[in-house]
Amino acid sequence: MKRTAALLTVTTLLLAACKPTPTPTGPDKTTPAAPVVGKSLDLQKAPETAAAAAQQFETMTNPANPDLDPDLKTLMGLFMPQSGPMSLSLDRPTQIGRQLLGRVMGRNKLSSQSVVVGIREALPTGTVTFKDNGTVERSEQPTDGAVMINEATGVRVEAKWRVNGAPTVWVDSGTRYDSMQNTWVPVQTEVPTNASGTITEKGTARAGATFSMTPGGCLNTFGPDALKLNAWAGRQTNAPLSMNLEYSWGAQGLKLKADAKHTTTKNTGSVSVDFSLDGATANRCTDTLTFTPSGATLTADLTLPSHKVASAVYLRDVKNIVISDAELKKENFFRNVSGTLNAALSYNDSNVLTASGSIADGNDMDFAPGDQVTVKYVRDGQLIEKKLPDALKDLSTLLPQ
Repeated sequence: MKRTAALLTVTTLLLAACKPTPTPTGPDKTTPAAPVVGKSLDLQKAPETAAAAAQQFETMTNPANPDLDPDLKTLMGLFMPQSGPMSLSLDRPTQIGRQLLGRVMGRNKLSSQSVVVGIREALPTGTVTFKDNGTVERSEQPTDGAVMINEATGVRVEAKWRVNGAPTVWVDSGTRYDSMQNTWVPVQTEVPTNASGTITEKGTARAGATFSMTPGGCLNTFGPDALKLNAWAGRQTNAPLSMNLEYSWGAQGLKLKADAKHTTTKNTGSVSVDFSLDGATANRCTDTLTFTPSGATLTADLTLPSHKVASAVYLRDVKNIVISDAELKKENFFRNVSGTLNAALSYNDSNVLTASGSIADGNDMDFAPGDQVTVKYVRDGQLIEKKLPDALKDLSTLLPQ
């Protein structure tokens, strides 16, 4: 009996060893489905489609919109009686990207935290009360927060800068001209590491926010180690307007996750971004910062009543590249980089643009990656298939610069 059991065990192990290992599957390893003529958005119409989406966003956020949530309308009426709709800007992500790249390349760096400052702008504290009779009353309390009270409207705005006794930190804020000294002097601004804020109207909560941050050792050069922001407006339960932001940069890479949602009585609009840049960070708090990437993932979604945009970028198995001030200055920086790219942009559930292939340099002479990445999209009623450099030239005539 023992011999039979042993034989069965050995046979099972041998079968398991001979069984082929399943090939990993998933959107990051799979070539995305190509756009389809007649079904996918023709990129020739991309500018007017983007304008229509922006107009729909502005309509939803306009204080004059009759479908605006009543609680949100009350809040906007208290603080923004003359305000207009929000705008849907398409260039902000690229601006942020340029700023981050500038920091890594040694440009636009802020000074170190040890620099002696000329001006320090502290967080406001105390209480200011606008009385019914038109006078203003001031109090030095609280010393760890700020309160504004309007007796005529019943509005109370309160900020707590040191929740649970958390410390504050100082962040470089550029320079300011000092006419007394006839010179430019550095400025620092006080920032909380754990804070909260609330807005109430006649005892009813109308908006709230919480903020926490881990400053780390190089807040003024490469930002905090981590931060988190959560905010809502209108009401706390099923808030008609809400947003969340979470960011961290540790030894294993950088992560950024954000989402926002706006709900009217009839429609919902939302946006979300989830970005991770995997790799090893060294000397982050010095001028010799180096980052060795191994991959990246970006997913972003925008949903409006008539427009749904989704994008996904998967960069995998990245090798032979180091990002640092010194390396970026070298000629043919990308010459030996390798890895794979799979990416797709969809509109109303149909792919509009796809990109897939090896990011390693091909057989051309420019020593730049991308000539092995195949990009597909529909333009002028035809399915276009080009390598990345040529596709970028073609698309530059349509997409925002």
